[in-house]
Amino acid sequence: MKKEIVTVLITGMTILGITGCGSKKDFQIEYQNQNECNKPELLMSKEERNIYTYCLENTTIKINDENIELKNYIEDNNDAINQIISTLKLEDTLMDGGTQIYKGDITLIQCNTLDGNQDVYIGNKDMEFKQNFCKDNNYTFIRTYTINEVSKYTEQQYTEEGSPVTYGNSFKVTLSEFQGETKTVIINNLWDITLEKDKTYEFEFMLNEDAIEIEEKIEYIFKNSTIVGVKETTKTGLEQLQEPINKE
Repeated sequence: MKKEIVTVLITGMTILGITGCGSKKDFQIEYQNQNECNKPELLMSKEERNIYTYCLENTTIKINDENIELKNYIEDNNDAINQIISTLKLEDTLMDGGTQIYKGDITLIQCNTLDGNQDVYIGNKDMEFKQNFCKDNNYTFIRTYTINEVSKYTEQQYTEEGSPVTYGNSFKVTLSEFQGETKTVIINNLWDITLEKDKTYEFEFMLNEDAIEIEEKIEYIFKNSTIVGVKETTKTGLEQLQEPINKE
């Protein structure tokens, strides 16, 4: 796995509750950036919320000459998240109850949803909000497919009840799975993603809450899941990710 070593340096921040109330200390965040990653990883659970890292490894907080692992820093300091936030800039507040996205040399997403989710996601500066963030059941699964054919789809579509429905940016895609089936599916609302013929992609799915009678079939997955992300891959054969639909 290729890693890019990234050092984020912030100085002159007031650190409270670690080295003396109100004292000025040099405050640094250091981490290794995972270029091959798809999902957030649970760092810890604290005060009835989960704290995740995304595409980060070996993350440490350095206060003057003392290095503290991020997990230990948060465990030992009840104000750790707010201290990290104070080094960042508020970029956006979502209409889900007040989830806030902070940006700087890292990204921090502080969930505040109407259903009470208070989770935190800490990632590199390029991390963006994904549809499975800030959900109590945020499990996603990855399936790898090679694109055989892809074309714009403009025909009228209908719900299962027969009512006409309109989607944006729809495509008719024929794709295949290594040592598996080849099927044609309609993918709707595929914004900011380009699929090219003869290329292979990792599709990250989140199973819909109303999905029933789970089937390991391409048509079922695309019909009953939300696409969270799509990323081109050069992995071949058995190296390709084919994860289970349900978390074990």
